Amino acid sequence: MALLSRYQKGALYTLAAAFFFAGKTILVKLAYQGGIDPVSLLALRMIVAGSIFLCVLCANVLRGRWSLKLSGRQWLLVAVMGLFGYYLSSLLDFQGLSHIDATLGRMILFLYPTMVVIIHAFIVRTMLPLRVILALGVSYLGLILMMSPEVGHGADEGFWKGCGFVFLSALVYSFYLTGVDRYFSEVRMGLFISVTMCFSCLAVFIHFLLLFPPSALFGFSRGVYVYALILGSVSTVLPIYAMSLGIALIGASKAALYNMLGPVMTLAMGVILLGEELEFIEIVGAFLIILGVARARTGGKGRG
Repeated sequence: MALLSRYQKGALYTLAAAFFFAGKTILVKLAYQGGIDPVSLLALRMIVAGSIFLCVLCANVLRGRWSLKLSGRQWLLVAVMGLFGYYLSSLLDFQGLSHIDATLGRMILFLYPTMVVIIHAFIVRTMLPLRVILALGVSYLGLILMMSPEVGHGADEGFWKGCGFVFLSALVYSFYLTGVDRYFSEVRMGLFISVTMCFSCLAVFIHFLLLFPPSALFGFSRGVYVYALILGSVSTVLPIYAMSLGIALIGASKAALYNMLGPVMTLAMGVILLGEELEFIEIVGAFLIILGVARARTGGKGRG
């Protein structure tokens, strides 16, 4: 008899994905303590993650499981999706985290499902239900509360830049998810993710080489490379596959509920591993963001 039921396995996969992804923000902040800049860290992350995805892609193509026979239009869209989903969004996120705390950055990024709901409503030209509008209001009220202590103490330019970068990251990722829903339902998700990751890796390397010589990747401390290795594998590749397995076993809606624990995990890690302090009003704000996002997910058409 199986030790775990199908649902229990799916729940464990989804929780693991939430935990692994929750650590991404923490690893980025830990790496920054080693003196690395956002673009170099993103390049190291993509070397690790891109290598794994490229191996997965080649293995499945050679075994005949996946086919690269896409139309010219599909290849163009895949390239654009790669630039948005894994290059531009990640770059903005990494830039923002160089200015603000991990906890605030994670909660801003967690707002992306609300943006997906708004984008979807705009595309299909429909009014959002009142309950969804209220849920959106609760989410952004929570963000205001989370930002209020820093604003009250006279937030500097770096704080606003950081919040702006991460907010733009969430917005870009929302457009990416919307594009995936609209244009790639006929392409296998594993193939799509692997190919888009390869395009995004190329974009990251071009960006890096425009700023630094290749030798610049080899001058950091050992700790930075350890964090980059974990960031690219455990907090990038594993969450994607774990979440895919979880969704296959228990469905997207139930998986999304377990994924709600991700921000809570990041908040706990930020306090324990980074020594970040949370005021009561920030905890209330985080709760409102999670509550609002949960209600917006169930009330809207957005995918997250």
